[in-house]
Amino acid sequence: MKICKLCIMCLAIIFLYINIAYAEDNPCLSCHSKLKERAKSVHAAIALGCQTCHETVEGKNHPQEKNSIKLTQNMPQLCYSCHDKSNFSGNSIHQPVSSGICIGCHDAHQSNNPKILLKEIPSLCYTCHDETKFKKGKSGHTLVGMCNGCHTPHASEANKILIKNQPELCYTCHEKSKFTKKNVHKIINMPEGCTACHSPHVSDNPSLIYKSHINDLCVTCHSPQATGGHVTVAITRGPKRKYHPVRGVTDPNFPGKPKKIPDPNNPERMIEVFDPENPGKELTCISCHEPHSSDFRKLFVKENICQHCHKYY
Repeated sequence: MKICKLCIMCLAIIFLYINIAYAEDNPCLSCHSKLKERAKSVHAAIALGCQTCHETVEGKNHPQEKNSIKLTQNMPQLCYSCHDKSNFSGNSIHQPVSSGICIGCHDAHQSNNPKILLKEIPSLCYTCHDETKFKKGKSGHTLVGMCNGCHTPHASEANKILIKNQPELCYTCHEKSKFTKKNVHKIINMPEGCTACHSPHVSDNPSLIYKSHINDLCVTCHSPQATGGHVTVAITRGPKRKYHPVRGVTDPNFPGKPKKIPDPNNPERMIEVFDPENPGKELTCISCHEPHSSDFRKLFVKENICQHCHKYY
């Protein structure tokens, strides 16, 4: 149903009239003068009158005596008289909600912040959560600072008051097809999900991983490969067996970028030499294995994995 512009104007005028009348007729405002000036976000209960939430303590005179005003109900039950209680229950509940301290985050009357919050997000969240844990790191998750992009502020059926459980939550931003190929890294669909390998907030390491080197991260689960005795087929046999390197050498598929310098023997001619500042990408576990999912067995990056680097003659 469409509402005409005239109706909208009428409603605005009526609302303005109610607020003016409330300001003029409400004796509470003679002392609580700050409430005369409306903020950007006003609690809807204000229009219902102060007595909706507050009442005089029996046997005491207000405002002459201290503690002469009390809430009509204890919190959070008072809030639930208007707000649906089911929205604040779930398998995971934000601690301020479970403690019933709604005014730990919201101003009971009005605020210049959205949803009558005491502060803007993420400053409000940092009131309880250590700010350094979300800022101290070389690499930060794009959504850090937009806490309610991943977390519900009140309650959720998902862990850690997440909007969804992992990995579905991560697929909100990250392309799902990259993580759902024929062979999927088992950890992705386990309860730990993506955060088993990646920090959800900040990290000093690339791609928000927990370890400074990708191989060190892999061997936290794949412990047999921690010795460096990978790949399983030895290059040579006998007491001095040599194994395929897994780190410490350049990945042939991502060689270093050479730089050009004058030929010492012929300064008019330029030659290419190794550039220590661009040594190339190191050979690591993910040179051969996809960390998320693959269409090939053992999460190989291609079917004939050896030919990825070696030519057969």
